[in-house]
Parts: sequence; C-alpha cells; structure tokens
Amino acid sequence: MMKINALCKDLFRYSCLLSLIVAAIAMIFLYVFKQASHQPVLYSLMVGMRFFLMGVLNIIILIWLDKNRPSMTERKKKFIRYGVGYAIVLVFFFITDPIAQFLTHPLLHDKLWPDQILAVLVQGLMNNSLVLILHNFVILQHQKANHELEIARLSAANVESTNLLLKQQIHPHFLFNALSMLKSLYKSDLNAGEEYLTHLVNFLRASLAESHARVARLSDEINLCNDYLEMQKIRFENALVCTIDIPENVLLHGSVPLFSIQSLIENAIKHNEVSELSPLVIRVYYKDDRIITENNIQLRTMTDTPSRKGLMNLVERYRILSDDEVIISQENDTFSVSIKVLNNEDSNHRG
Repeated sequence: MMKINALCKDLFRYSCLLSLIVAAIAMIFLYVFKQASHQPVLYSLMVGMRFFLMGVLNIIILIWLDKNRPSMTERKKKFIRYGVGYAIVLVFFFITDPIAQFLTHPLLHDKLWPDQILAVLVQGLMNNSLVLILHNFVILQHQKANHELEIARLSAANVESTNLLLKQQIHPHFLFNALSMLKSLYKSDLNAGEEYLTHLVNFLRASLAESHARVARLSDEINLCNDYLEMQKIRFENALVCTIDIPENVLLHGSVPLFSIQSLIENAIKHNEVSELSPLVIRVYYKDDRIITENNIQLRTMTDTPSRKGLMNLVERYRILSDDEVIISQENDTFSVSIKVLNNEDSNHRG
C-alpha cells in the first residue's frame, strides 16, 4: 500500500504548481493575442482555480478509496477514480461556465449554445486529463521509490543472512580441530592441556562477544589470533613461527571482517607441512592500508588438491561488506593474502 500521506502532500503541491502555471499561461495568452476579455485577470485566476479544485477533487477521491476500499484492486480503484472524477469535473464546468462566459463575453453569458456545450465538455475532459496525467506521474514516482526502498531492504536482509552464514561456517571446523587437539594433549601432557584449554576459553569468549558484529576492531582480531597461535605453538612448539607487526594506531582505529586474519593463519597451518626441520614461518604485517598475511610454501602431501573454501569465504565476505578486493598471490616460495583495513567509523561495516 502506498504511503498515502506523503503521496497526497506531493499531489497537492504539484496541483498548486500546475494551477499557477496554467493561470499564468492564460494571462499571457489573453494579453499577447489580444483576445476579447472583459476581465482578463479574473478570468486567468478562475482558470487557475479550476485546475486547483480539480486537483483537490482527485486527491479526495484517492484518499477515500484508500481508506474505504483498501482491498479493492488497483485497476478497479483507477476505474472509479477516473469515472467519478470526470463526472464531477464536467458538472463543475457546466456550473462555472456562465461565470467564465461573463468574464470573457459579458453580452453572451446568458445563453449556452449547442457548440458551447460541446466546448465545455471538451474543455472539462482535457483539463481533467491534464491533472490526471500529472497525478499519475507523481503516483508512479512514489511507487517506484517505494519499490526501490523495498528492494534495498530485501537486499540488506539477504546480505546480512549471507554474512551470518559465512561466519557460521568458520566455527565448527575450528572447534572440531581444537577439541581433538585438547583430547590428545590431556592424554599426553596434562599441563599443556590445561594451558591449551585456557587459550581456547579466551578465544571462544572473545569470539562470542563479537558474534553479532560483521567486523572486528583490528586489535580484537589480533588478540584472537594471539590466543589461537598460543594453542598452535603448544601443538607444534618451535616448528611454527609467527610474527605480527601492525602499528598501534592501526590496531586501534582499523577493522577487518571477524576471524579474517585468524582464518588466514589457520589455512596456512592446515595446508603446509609444519616440522622442526622445516618450520612454517608466518608473517602478518601492515602496508599501504592493507594487512598482509604471508607464509613460506611447503605444501602437505595430499591425494586431493586442497580446496580454497576458507579463502573464497573471505573473498565473499569482503564483497558483501565493502566490495574491496582480496589480493591472493603466490611468488617463488611465498604465498600471501592481502586484505583491506576497514574504517572503524564507517557504520556500513557494522552489524
């Protein structure tokens, strides 16, 4: 249903504007072409008033139909609006025509000849048609604006649903691996298991606190990464080396999608060999408004080609949040992923 109040305000405003324009045109026509007129100013005002009243009449009919016939189809409403509007306008023109005749031809105002009757009919139909064309244009613009707003709302809801789904794909995989590791540690090294559990609890607590956010403050994301890395160092010890070098002001004022850097570190560990003889070296650093996560390539021996679901997940989340590109590159023996640092103050990135 149209927002009738806003629509009627626009219809009234345009009706006033149309009546003024028509009155001005009538005045110019009478003076330029020297048409016989007893009272040109009054006649021009009357022409403008006719258009104004026609506009008001059509607005009243529209309001009545919207309030009293809400379930009626738009086609039937339009038929009634046109039919009733034209009928009342024609009666109105026949009533006011003697006044118009007096203002233009004072000696002939007492007679309504057959050709004058036809002229009144044509004039009434044409004038009301002009008003209806204007009103229909305004109504169409309102409907278009409402449809665009509805599409935008649906699109935003779809984006939010997609973003939530993508985030939910991250936790189960990580949690399964973490619990498996915890079980193994408790069997082999109780102290290491306790330390691992402490970092796991910190990680899960922080991630749950941010669960409704689309993005995380960069400092919070790095804290998540540190807890995750501590868990992995308990597992791999000196076989895993990770350095994080991000300026303090960037940590405080920048944002990234939740779990973005953590998932990149996790992917590096997942797809590469990690051993004392061949340590996996991961670097996370800031350069040119981007966070770059890179690692040396020493791929695990796998029968299947590793999928890049995690990276595709991140690419899709960036597309949803900011349309910024995720740059994935592989040069020599180094694999790197570069992501844009988002602005903390940009509310469009918030959940």
